[in-house]
Amino acid sequence: MSILPFKSKISQEQVLKISPFKEVIKPTVPHKHAGYFELIVLSDGAGEHVIDDITYEVNPPMIFFLKPGQTHCWNFTRIPKGYVVLFKEELLDAQLLALVYQLNILIDVQDSRAYMQLLALFHEEYTQTQTEIPVLMAYMRLLLEKTDALSGKGPKPPANALYYQFKSLLHNTDAGAKNVKDYADELNVSTHQLIQVCREANGKTPSMMLTERLLLEAKTLLSATDHPIKEIAHVLHFTDTSHFVKFFKTNTNLTPGAYRELSQSRH
Repeated sequence: MSILPFKSKISQEQVLKISPFKEVIKPTVPHKHAGYFELIVLSDGAGEHVIDDITYEVNPPMIFFLKPGQTHCWNFTRIPKGYVVLFKEELLDAQLLALVYQLNILIDVQDSRAYMQLLALFHEEYTQTQTEIPVLMAYMRLLLEKTDALSGKGPKPPANALYYQFKSLLHNTDAGAKNVKDYADELNVSTHQLIQVCREANGKTPSMMLTERLLLEAKTLLSATDHPIKEIAHVLHFTDTSHFVKFFKTNTNLTPGAYRELSQSRH
C-alpha cells in the first residue's frame, strides 16, 4: 500500500527498454516505479531532480540511477536531452546485481562523448527488430560496467546472492510491512544466517536496514505529500500515530510535523 502514485514505463513482458529522454519542460508529481531499475543519462537540460527527499541540481552531462521503489520527480527549466534505460532484475547475473545495488544515485560524467556514443549504438541496436537478446545483453553489461567505472567507487566485494536477494525484497516490499523473520522465511534461511550475511556485506544488521528503509519512506511521504501524519503512520504499518512519532523522533530528533515544516521551508 502506498499513497504515492506508481508509474510504469515498461510492460510486464519486457525486461529491457532504452529510449531517448522526453524533450519537454513539464514538472512531474512525486511518484515511484516498481519492478525495474532506471538509468537516466542527460546530455543537456537544467532544473531540479528530487529523489527520496533530496534535491539534486540538473547540470549535464550527468547520470541518475534509480532502484525499484524510489520516489522521484522532475522540475526542468531547460529542455532535457539524453537517454533512459529501464531494466528488470531478472536480466542480471549475480555479478551485475551486486554492481547495480552499489551504484551511486548521482554520477557526474566529465567526458561524456564515448559514453553517449555507446548509448546511441545501444539504442540503434534496440530499435532493430532482428537484434537478439544476447546482443542487447552485451551492450547492457558494457553500459553498466562503464557506469560503474564512472562512479569511481573502486573494486566490489565478492557478490553474495543472499544479500542481494534480501536487498531486492527490501526495495520491492512496502516499507514496514514485514519484519526480519518474515524476510528470512521468504528467503528460506534462518534469521541468524540473514543477520550474518548482512553484517559481512555492509556491517549492518537486517533490522538496521529495515529501519533505514522505513525512515527514508517516512521522510519522503512527509515532504512530498500533504497527507495527515495519522494516514502516513497507517501506510507505514505502525499500530498507531504515537508509535510512528516516537520512531521518527528517535531516529531524527524531530517530530514528523517539525520535519515536514522544515522540509517545506526549503522549497
